Amino acid sequence: MNKSEIEEILPLYFDGNLSEKDKLKVEVWKESSDKNQKIFKESEKAWQGITLLQTMKKYDSEKALQQVNAKIERQNKNILTIIQKIAAILILPLIISTLYFALKKQDISAVKDDRLFTVTSPAGMRSEYILPDGTKVYLNSKTSLSFPATFSGNLRNVTLHGEAYFEVAENKKKPFIVNTGKINIEVTGTQFKASNYSNENLTEIVLVSGSINLFSGKYGKSKENIIRLKPGEKANYIVSQDRISIENVDVDKYISWKDGILMFRNDPMPQVVKRLNHWFNVDIKLTGNDLTDYVYTGTFEDESLNQILDLLKISAPIEYKIIKRHKKNDQTFSKMEIEIIQK
Repeated sequence: MNKSEIEEILPLYFDGNLSEKDKLKVEVWKESSDKNQKIFKESEKAWQGITLLQTMKKYDSEKALQQVNAKIERQNKNILTIIQKIAAILILPLIISTLYFALKKQDISAVKDDRLFTVTSPAGMRSEYILPDGTKVYLNSKTSLSFPATFSGNLRNVTLHGEAYFEVAENKKKPFIVNTGKINIEVTGTQFKASNYSNENLTEIVLVSGSINLFSGKYGKSKENIIRLKPGEKANYIVSQDRISIENVDVDKYISWKDGILMFRNDPMPQVVKRLNHWFNVDIKLTGNDLTDYVYTGTFEDESLNQILDLLKISAPIEYKIIKRHKKNDQTFSKMEIEIIQK
């Protein structure tokens, strides 16, 4: 029997609602290996926890408390004994629920789970997640992160498409690996930002604290170390040229987005437009050859797109116009288009 079949019929086996034929299948599968016996025992513990939880749900604590109060009125007992009995009744559901979750946690950690999960942050949105090892990750607009249900084995492998900020839970015995394509990241516990949007020709990695190792190939098999970054350094990998460069940067400019802050520091206009497109999920185009020579510095937190564009007009000889959105064949509307025009 394969894993999915076992997952489907084990609950029926523990509940006693399985045919004799299928019971025999479970017994044969269980006895076929030590690994299967371990999975069976841990699954049985989890099932017992569920049974206890169902008992807890059926338990009427209010009625039980009324019964204790009635007993207090009938019998003149030591007050300490009475309080202890009431406390026992009130705390029983907590004990049962604690036992259930403890058993469930044992079940999750003990059984290898190869399922992959993918979390996404839609266009124009930012999201925050906690991974199974306790690592906190912030996803920027149009970003997805894939990871296993449990980090079993010797590595903590995740795959990134888009832009994310990581606060990696420290574990020197189990490296945390971020797969971004040609360039991959190895850390044991640190904070950094990485981006690799599929429609762009750049993979960008900024180290905030600690150290990270950049490598190519598959970890443990075809791994080739490239360089180790220091805090405040940014690695730029140009995909089409297969070339990497390192520079020192103002880290805040690259990670402020996770706190809802859009920051520019002497950024050329094409870079400003690219970040605005990601931030607001719009399509801004530049018209005018000289616009690429303008640089912009500014910090925005609660400003709307129109307010930002109006502020851009103050610092550069530009105008902008919003192109009317149109309805597509699938009845959805096109992305907002804006044209920035050189005066």
